[in-house]
Amino acid sequence: MGLARRIATTGIAMGLAGALAAATGLVGAGAAEAAVRPLPDGSYGLSSYYGPRCMPIRGASTYHQGQDMSARRGTTIKAVAPGRVVKAGSATGFGQVVVIRTNATEGKVFHVYGHVIDGDRFVKAGKNVKRGQRIAQVGSTGTSTAPHLHLEIWKNAYKGSGRTADPLPWMKNHGADLRRGAAWANKRVVPTSCKYFTTTSVNLRSGPGTDYRVLKTVGVNLKLTAKPGDGSGVWRKVNRNGTVGWMHAYYVSPTTTSLGTRYVQVNGLRLRAKPTTSSAVRASLSKGTAVAMIHPTKNGWVKVKAGSKYGFLAAKYLRKSRP
Repeated sequence: MGLARRIATTGIAMGLAGALAAATGLVGAGAAEAAVRPLPDGSYGLSSYYGPRCMPIRGASTYHQGQDMSARRGTTIKAVAPGRVVKAGSATGFGQVVVIRTNATEGKVFHVYGHVIDGDRFVKAGKNVKRGQRIAQVGSTGTSTAPHLHLEIWKNAYKGSGRTADPLPWMKNHGADLRRGAAWANKRVVPTSCKYFTTTSVNLRSGPGTDYRVLKTVGVNLKLTAKPGDGSGVWRKVNRNGTVGWMHAYYVSPTTTSLGTRYVQVNGLRLRAKPTTSSAVRASLSKGTAVAMIHPTKNGWVKVKAGSKYGFLAAKYLRKSRP
């Protein structure tokens, strides 16, 4: 059937834009049939949302440019719309990624599927894909805490002059409500402040780069605060006891960093709130308990993390080997 006849046949029900989309394989803006959900209904949950956030792990972004959909490893990922694969394979941060360009009446739109198991297993760069076609599997590659699909929507260009859109309203406007297909959804809340820790002794600088002056040097595992979204590239804007400056994201973490494991050598060793025998007791540890050293020994005491609790132990009752 020729193009003109196909348009005439479907034009009454869909209108000219929808008929062109059906005839040419392009996605029309606002067309209800233009998109499908990338994961099977009921197989995923909505976890991290688009927008400013606190870093979930070291090296992660402070402004989330996509929508995370938690799912079992290996869950099939489908193309939300027809288009051409512009990238399939390894990518910084994502680990493995598939990027598909769709020509829409609203302009070029790029769909990004991040943290997949193997980006070029099912599709290759330069090849066309159909809406609903399997393109990848859910993984946890790159900077990731657990198996999930990270879905991004870019308009006009991918990176560079392009701009991102919140996938939730964008997908809903194109006929594929992600909330409707989700088994569960986290509450969408932007925290008022973020708490981080230094991963080593690091310089706090006046700007986002090593050519900026050093305001102070901050020791390992010391607390930092920040505003959600504050960052520039690989640099993070943080506050250390009233001094605001910049640190490289690699040296900033939402959790403390273990400086080595130590083992309790006696029964009933008291974990105290401060490095003194007169301070409050937070826990009583049994012989053989493993603790993570957070600060080196000072004045006979060492700061540790025992389970989920932080405190101080007398260093003479700790050894590198289990008793």
